[in-house]
Amino acid sequence: MAQAAEQRIQSRHRNVLILLWVTAVLLLLLTWGHVFVLASESRQREISAAERDLSNLTRLSQEHAVRTFRSADQVIRFVQSRYLELGAKLDLTALTRQGVIDTEIFNQVGIIDANGIYALANRPITSRLDLSDRDHFKVHVHQDSGQLFVSRPVIGRATGKWSLQLTRRINNPDGSFGGVVVLSIDPTYFTTFYGELNLGPGGLTALYGLDGIARVRRVGDQTEFGTDASRSMLFEKLVQQKPSGSYVQASVVDGVERLYFYRTLPGYSMVALAAVDMPFLMVNHEKGLQALLVQAGLVSLLILTLVLGLSRYLGLLRRDTRARKLAQAQIQERTEQLNAVFDISPDGFVSFDQNQCVTFVNPAFRQMTGLGGLALEGMGEHEFSAWLADLCDPASCFAGLAALRSREQQQSGHALETIELKGLGHRILQVQLRQSKSSTVSQILYVRDITHETEVEALKSEFLATAAHELRTPMASIYGFAEVLLTQQTDGALQKEFLGIIHKQSRLMVDILNELLDLARIEARRGKDFKYTELNLQDLLVDLIKAFQCPEGRVLPELEAPKQPITLRADAGKLRQALLNVLSNAYKYSPDGGAVRVLVELTQLPDHSQRVDIHISDHGMGMTADQASKVFTRFYRADTSGRVPGTGLGMSITKEIVEHHRGSISIVSAAGEGTQVTLSFPLH
Repeated sequence: MAQAAEQRIQSRHRNVLILLWVTAVLLLLLTWGHVFVLASESRQREISAAERDLSNLTRLSQEHAVRTFRSADQVIRFVQSRYLELGAKLDLTALTRQGVIDTEIFNQVGIIDANGIYALANRPITSRLDLSDRDHFKVHVHQDSGQLFVSRPVIGRATGKWSLQLTRRINNPDGSFGGVVVLSIDPTYFTTFYGELNLGPGGLTALYGLDGIARVRRVGDQTEFGTDASRSMLFEKLVQQKPSGSYVQASVVDGVERLYFYRTLPGYSMVALAAVDMPFLMVNHEKGLQALLVQAGLVSLLILTLVLGLSRYLGLLRRDTRARKLAQAQIQERTEQLNAVFDISPDGFVSFDQNQCVTFVNPAFRQMTGLGGLALEGMGEHEFSAWLADLCDPASCFAGLAALRSREQQQSGHALETIELKGLGHRILQVQLRQSKSSTVSQILYVRDITHETEVEALKSEFLATAAHELRTPMASIYGFAEVLLTQQTDGALQKEFLGIIHKQSRLMVDILNELLDLARIEARRGKDFKYTELNLQDLLVDLIKAFQCPEGRVLPELEAPKQPITLRADAGKLRQALLNVLSNAYKYSPDGGAVRVLVELTQLPDHSQRVDIHISDHGMGMTADQASKVFTRFYRADTSGRVPGTGLGMSITKEIVEHHRGSISIVSAAGEGTQVTLSFPLH
């Protein structure tokens, strides 16, 4: 029990530690989960704010570029119409002086004739320039798209600067190709407009064509032209017909991760793009995250410190309480053992506290006294003594606890008292008082039911008296006739008669002694000397009847049994002895004749098992109901006339044999009509 208590303590301590650490882990998970959520929200806030700024920036960039392209297209259309009117007489320089052509925006405006020669310009042409190989010329040669063409960034042959060439086709009156109006724009015009915006060292503004080539791309303070970004996610989104949107990607040009926002230019195959590099964007987020991580680390350290401290405290507490728990477990175990002993004990116990009041009554005492639902707990000593004395027979009354205590002190030992209860049958109790020095128990009353022992002693005395009486009768005859033979002269015939009487009485004594020994052996051995085997009941009965010596002039018993073999597990010798006793009685108690019948029946029981019944019946003198109830009493004989020989032990022996075979025996009899004895055995 102590070991079990220790195991329970260890299990409880382990469970508390597990709960403590699980709680700590949950708190740590909650702490760091909260950090993750806050960090995610902070990052998302930074990205959302940047997306709003970039969205506004690209909207301005989009509007600025569209206005610029429209202004350029108006100039181109004006020059186109004037050229168709004046031809080579068109003076572009004069138009520039008149302010029609804004040189702050447009680097140069000119006419490329049908042969690709730069024919007219608003700036002086110092040499013959052949532009027939340029894309912005070749795109118009074979057909008129009717659209303004914006070229990739090129170095102008006239200006020697990076330029975007905006061109439209000139159609002759007959519809043939008459040349191209070309207008050059400085690409940086589109990015210088946003030069003062702080997008970080890796921030980006750009204008891309749908062919993936940057018309202009500015990163920080660096401006680039003609960069190929066709593999960028931007163009995947444009393919999906998303005119504006944002995305995060490491640049396919320089590998820098940025947050991008783009807008397409309505009416033009161009897209305005702005981006901020993620490290610059996340500077404030990283600072807040570092502070958050420091706080979370401190909280985690505090949680771990508390858990470790509590674990150590629990360990110390466990060591301090383990001994007490083990002691309590031992006390509990001893208490449970005592309670079990008191509960299952056949003897009665009544305990009293220091105030001499009843505190405990065990079930055996309640059963002995027929207490039932009456509660004795709390009853005082004098009231209890009066209650118990009232249950007793006046001839053997309970003297009381005070008298027992006084007698115990006088005798220097445990005083015993025997009482007899009335109204509960013949019940004799032995009462003993034991005083205690415990702080909670002052005395314990011990009550033992000695009714059975008393009855056994009475039965022993009665049996010895009966056996002595039964043996005394033949012994008196033997003694008397032997004395006559020894002291008197008798003739041969009388002497022979006396010797026959002595022999007959001696045989009767031997039979009595043998049957007493059989009975004693069966009771003492409790069937251990029985040798059980599987035997055929019909064969046993046939052999028994054939060997039976029936009285002169009588016929053997009639046997009626089922044809199917009945196998019975039994001791063949003991079973033959029991059956022979019943058969002998059937003949002895039917001296006037009549058939003796043996009937074997099989009975099906409710639990689907079988029982075999052996009925042995006669048509003799029979018995009354009172006589039949005493047949199995030792030395009892229904015929008291002495005409029927016997010891009165045969049926007692038969009953013992049958019961050791787990069977039963019953008698049905009527005076003057006969008797039927039934031996029943279970079949396995």
